[in-house]
Amino acid sequence: MDLIRNGFCALFFIISCALAEYVIRVDQFDFVPEDRELIVSQSSLLEQDGNRSYLSGHLVFSRSLNDIKLFTSMDIARPKFPRIRMFDKKLDLCSFFANDYRSKFVRQIYNSFISFLNVAPSCPLKADFNYSLHRGYVDDRYLPDFLPDCSFFAKLEFLHKSNRLARMLFSGHISTVASKAATPKFKVKL
Repeated sequence: MDLIRNGFCALFFIISCALAEYVIRVDQFDFVPEDRELIVSQSSLLEQDGNRSYLSGHLVFSRSLNDIKLFTSMDIARPKFPRIRMFDKKLDLCSFFANDYRSKFVRQIYNSFISFLNVAPSCPLKADFNYSLHRGYVDDRYLPDFLPDCSFFAKLEFLHKSNRLARMLFSGHISTVASKAATPKFKVKL
């Protein structure tokens, strides 16, 4: 029975990989706390499994937090071309947690990553509570059509009032799958 179940899981994994249009490989995932008195415990872990990169980690705060701003930017680079800034946004994290943004792109990010968290966060963030991300990944269906093979660099900075709390850095590669199969796309307007 275990052999049949393992065989079915392997077949499902192979089919899932074959249907993906893009391979998103994260090479760096770092969370760097700036205010170590406020962030008493944290971790960040990057796992590679098949054609996906999984992100995990946790955060514990020493006191409750409200009014958090997020500055985020993402660049892509291709060989022989200049680096291109894809977006540079400032978000109110409490509005993001409440899913109050009208942008489809921001809502899709929220809906995608909320399923990987141990609890849906809301403001104020609780003191001495373990906020955990477990095996989160970027679904290739959210990427725009005709995205070239490229490297990406993303930076997220978290601020409380005017003090920097932490920064998160991502980098990696996006490449197309050699034999593209048609998969449903979620259209995103930036």
